[in-house]
Amino acid sequence: MRARAIWAVLAAIFALIAAPMQAQDSALAENARLIADNLAISGDDILVASGNVEVFHKGTRLAARKIVYDRALKRLLVEGPIVLDDGLTVTILATAADMSDDLRDGLISSAQMIIDGQLQVTAGALQRVEGRYSAMNTVAASSCQICQGGQPLWEIRAKRVVHDTVEKQLYFTGAQFRLGGVPLAYFPRLRLADPTLKRATGFLIPKVEVTSTLGFGIKTPYFIALGPHKDLTLTPYAASSGARSVELRYRQAFATGSVTITGAATKDSLLAGQLRGYVLASGSFQLPRNYTLSLRAETVSDAGYFTGYGLTEKDRFVTSVEIARANRDQFVKARILGFYSVRPADDNTTQPSQIADFERQQRLNFGTLGEANLAVYASARERASTSPVDGTDADSAADGRDVRGYGLRGTWQKGAVLPMGLLANAQIGLRADNYRVQQDALFAGDYQRSMATFATELRWPWMKATSEGAVHTIEPIAQMVLAPTRADRLFNDDSALVEFDEGNLFALNRFPGTDRVESGTRANIGLNYTYLDAAGLRARLSFGRVLSSSNAVQFSAASGLRNMRSDWLVAGQLDMNNRLGVTLRSLWTEGGEVRKLELRGAVTGAATGVSMGYLYAPADTDEDRKATISEITLFGTQKLSDRWNGSLSSRYDVVSSRQSSSALALVYLNECMQVDLSLSRSFASSTTVTPNTTFGFSVTLLGFGGNAAGVAEQCRG
Repeated sequence: MRARAIWAVLAAIFALIAAPMQAQDSALAENARLIADNLAISGDDILVASGNVEVFHKGTRLAARKIVYDRALKRLLVEGPIVLDDGLTVTILATAADMSDDLRDGLISSAQMIIDGQLQVTAGALQRVEGRYSAMNTVAASSCQICQGGQPLWEIRAKRVVHDTVEKQLYFTGAQFRLGGVPLAYFPRLRLADPTLKRATGFLIPKVEVTSTLGFGIKTPYFIALGPHKDLTLTPYAASSGARSVELRYRQAFATGSVTITGAATKDSLLAGQLRGYVLASGSFQLPRNYTLSLRAETVSDAGYFTGYGLTEKDRFVTSVEIARANRDQFVKARILGFYSVRPADDNTTQPSQIADFERQQRLNFGTLGEANLAVYASARERASTSPVDGTDADSAADGRDVRGYGLRGTWQKGAVLPMGLLANAQIGLRADNYRVQQDALFAGDYQRSMATFATELRWPWMKATSEGAVHTIEPIAQMVLAPTRADRLFNDDSALVEFDEGNLFALNRFPGTDRVESGTRANIGLNYTYLDAAGLRARLSFGRVLSSSNAVQFSAASGLRNMRSDWLVAGQLDMNNRLGVTLRSLWTEGGEVRKLELRGAVTGAATGVSMGYLYAPADTDEDRKATISEITLFGTQKLSDRWNGSLSSRYDVVSSRQSSSALALVYLNECMQVDLSLSRSFASSTTVTPNTTFGFSVTLLGFGGNAAGVAEQCRG
């Protein structure tokens, strides 16, 4: 029956087009398509469609119970219920309408406009103008769910609202903000972005902060869209203590990369009369031939700024330019770095603050003849001081020592499978280094160093599979390294911190930089165990040690490699189907005492997530660690209800038996509002002697400009 009606309507429209009056004057006849259950024609000008009427015109769809089309007046009289959909983001529900035949202009009664399925704007009448503007009087706007007989959590009531579909803006006149039906604020003029606009110049959600050092404060960010690919956010901050600050964030995207700059300028009573602040900038770009350019610039006015304003605990800053490329067989990196420290124990004039280095590695595969790796490097390190002796910092290095060096490194290795499943591997390492030392009364001059190292390794993996699908693998490993025995300790700027772990247990050289090279004949022994089952449980355990024939002092005491018999390395990982994970790295003396320990664990559930960590590292001047670190960290998240989520973090200093920092956050989220509450406490540290407590509060109305609405619950009753 409906199909017949459709054909009847199409025939009628064809008849209208062929009528003596010029049908091309009618957009409905020329461009529109109409479908209805019933059709009646009155005279030459009136077309009446009723029963499931639908009109389609240039992407716009109008659905109604009845439509009367007057071709002479080019008007549509529409009886509801009405659904007018622009085919993009706006849907209008109404009871009646008087519209032009191209659906661009008209008056719509008892209208409800829904934008992007999120924001609802209800008015007694809606005036459409030029297909772009929708003007409404006596308006209520909200993105909250409204159940029968109830009221929205929040709404904006206004005398008049104009929605610009091109600029994607809502202009309110005489606006009143209500929460739970209670008026809280009045705005004579108010402009808000509609839900489809992701970037628009204007104020963002303000944030309230209360701190023990600065008092009550408020941040009011202002976003400036400088173009389609760049923007600037300025955030004025004012506190009851008199502190005044302006934060900024600049972002720009390019065809091959992006740049982000953040910073702040502050005046407060904590350092009266001084302009305080910081700048953090970063950028990354893709260059021809798969090279990557990375830019970084960091600085801060004083040691206590970041902690005082609750930003971060960063106390060493880097400015750098780096070009790099990495692929399967090649690695190239060139960079220039500048370092700046605000740690009380650091002197920026005596630290290597300016560094330039270059490195290129190439891997060569010779098939059955093995594999080679060739590398060339060059570096330069300068200190701001010109003193040739060690001054007040007492770090055993000349305050003004500058070092330049270059060198070549090469390794060759070949593996083979022996009887009984033994895996054998042989390696040869060659290197040659040249250094020039200046402004050092003890070591000034030119130095050359060359060394050859030979290593052979045996692995014997054992595997067992169970009937349940689990696989156990045990792999004992023994490696013998032959190298010259040398005890020279000229200088060490880039290899002071040596991490002895499962990654370098069988390395020819455990020093991370180029200033030092591991020497002496030694045996590296270890055992790996792995477990994997069908349920997703994975476990790995590694332990081993180094036995050296030389008693020369090469490494620091805390590294675990100082003695002829190294500490025992014990490391492991456990993963229970991504629900429970544990990671362990530790060094143990022969007497069973812990030298270093890092333990991390995480539990993830449907509503709960907990991660914990423990770190222990003894004081060691060679590793620039003046005090022992023994610290416990905790972070947890909990879904408290369908709308409430909480998180907790804490850090405890075991050495001083006190809390280092703690934080608590609560988030309430429904379909139209997000409320963030946070409370944090940072205690005295090396960079600040003033503990600070911060309370944060912000409310985000969802459904406006880029803040997507949440998921609504089903109405009950």
